[in-house]
Amino acid sequence: MFELNIFNLNANKIVYLDQKGWIDLAKIYYGNPTVVERELLKKILQASDGGTAVFPFSLVNMSETASIKKPRWRQDLASLMIKVSKYCTLTPYWDRMLELEIQNLILDKVGLPLINIREHFVRKGFSWLMGAQLIATSENWEPKQLEKLNRWLQEKLDDPKTLEFLIANQPYHDPQLKKKDLIAVKTFERIRKNLRSIKDNEMRRKASFLQNTYATVFPKFARIAYDMGVPAEFVKKHFFTKFDIDDFIEKLPTALCEFTLLFQRDQQLERPIKLNDMEDIWHLTLSIPHSDIVVTEKMWASIAKRAKLDKKCNTVILSSLKDLDKFL
Repeated sequence: MFELNIFNLNANKIVYLDQKGWIDLAKIYYGNPTVVERELLKKILQASDGGTAVFPFSLVNMSETASIKKPRWRQDLASLMIKVSKYCTLTPYWDRMLELEIQNLILDKVGLPLINIREHFVRKGFSWLMGAQLIATSENWEPKQLEKLNRWLQEKLDDPKTLEFLIANQPYHDPQLKKKDLIAVKTFERIRKNLRSIKDNEMRRKASFLQNTYATVFPKFARIAYDMGVPAEFVKKHFFTKFDIDDFIEKLPTALCEFTLLFQRDQQLERPIKLNDMEDIWHLTLSIPHSDIVVTEKMWASIAKRAKLDKKCNTVILSSLKDLDKFL
């Protein structure tokens, strides 16, 4: 059975490759690399095998790999992802990461130990990748039979060879998910149109941040503070007496990244919002705040660095796999 160890993420660099990064790596691995590319590949494999760096893949990587039309390309890319990642995967829940950040913000104010968020970001196994454990149920089976079946099922799913097979042999298509994403695109286009009425760029950015904060952060903040038993007066005094949206959001890097990427994307008025934007913002919202290095497309790297997300999150953001060489 594959070892599902909880490794010391504090001693490892977390390096997140977006889909283009994995594809570029596959071209080097399976192709005819130059001397420079061969050295880069050697460094990546040594860092992965030696444990000095972790190269987790995400649910977005999995779905985009599974949707590749040519079976051989799917197989090759799936095999390489499992080999380099060592089956390390990202949590799919950006909202869970945000909740942990909110908890830390409160814990810091009351003088209690903070949560190590990195331990909730990357782990090994199929269940972690999917965000839930697959459990078989039946009214007709005996409890012991079900328990045995579920142990067997978990062992199979926690074997990286199983996931490699699933990615390579079952192209991913979810019409319902695509339909939901198209609805989201229309919603974001409407929000962008409404924000255009604010002519001052800085005021427009703050309005966008406030709108998103009221919609996603404040409800979580209120619930978490209540669950932690923190009095309302304490919350009001320490967080909202002299409220500044930028100061508040910069202490919640997951929210900061999501709101910034959404806003900066929306400023490209000549560029229609694309279906893939949803997935790009999703995995970058997860990876930029909690990785050490992120390799992503030029547009997103440029947006993130222009907004200084690399400095604010202490993350190296690269637009090319080749630039990874000097950071390993």
